[in-house]
Amino acid sequence: MSSLSIVATVYNDAKIVPVLVENIINNIPTGVDKYEIILVNDFSRDNSESAIAEECKKNPSVKGISLSRNFGQQIAMSVGMNHATGDFVLIMDGDMQNPPASIPELFNKINEGYDIVYGVSKTRNDLWDSFTSYLFWAILTKFFKVKIVKHQLMMKIMTKELIERFREYGEINRTVDGIVNDLSSNFSTVEIENQKRLIGKSNYTFGKRMNLMLDMIISLSSAPLNFLIYLGFFTFLITLIGLIYYACSYLFDVVPPGYTSTQLSIFFFGGLIVLILGIIGRYLANIYSEVRQRPLYHIKKTYNI
Repeated sequence: MSSLSIVATVYNDAKIVPVLVENIINNIPTGVDKYEIILVNDFSRDNSESAIAEECKKNPSVKGISLSRNFGQQIAMSVGMNHATGDFVLIMDGDMQNPPASIPELFNKINEGYDIVYGVSKTRNDLWDSFTSYLFWAILTKFFKVKIVKHQLMMKIMTKELIERFREYGEINRTVDGIVNDLSSNFSTVEIENQKRLIGKSNYTFGKRMNLMLDMIISLSSAPLNFLIYLGFFTFLITLIGLIYYACSYLFDVVPPGYTSTQLSIFFFGGLIVLILGIIGRYLANIYSEVRQRPLYHIKKTYNI
């Protein structure tokens, strides 16, 4: 017999909280003699904190953590993982898109001796989500060659030992997927049918997904900086060819009017400079956030902890 911690983040999902807790409890695997459900409220604007507090009153195995401001899902999930006490820790989205019915399958799989088992799914809520998800993983794994489990969901289960190693990572610009990817290669996957939200709409916009991708690329790879080197070399070759062409035109032909070439050069090199400065600026911003060494999060209130 073993203990299981289930961590879910909550943001503006007050109506989902009771349904989430009920579904998790109904899917606690056989072989678990003790469980805890940790709900992390990432400074919701609705009554999510009250809903969590109500569930904690009903069941001492349900625990709540309310943050002092919105820190984002990655840090909010890290808060719950830092407070988990089970032999195994399962993390999931709190909007019911990660189905609680998959908890027993993930639990059984990790008991085969893995450090972590990823829930993976290629299905998304709609065509737009499917497209942005495909674009996300294509850029991450094919273009920048980041070695990571593709199409993974937030839903995954880890051993207590891996969670202890996770807690050693103190970076502020973090992604849970990126950190656990760095912790162990002893993993497996379970196919999960990602569900549509029961209530409300997803808080995970295209902009947030792209921002997450940038953080993962920067934290897992130096590929963007290598890309700038190759881009600079390619630009040098194009410029050299252009110089040769115009030199030959000057010597052997009538020099064409220079307006078009001048404008194209301004747009091309102007865009290139902005791109380079943007990528370097993102690295510098992340470095600045880390060197300030501010606390990762602040907890406003806890329930049953």
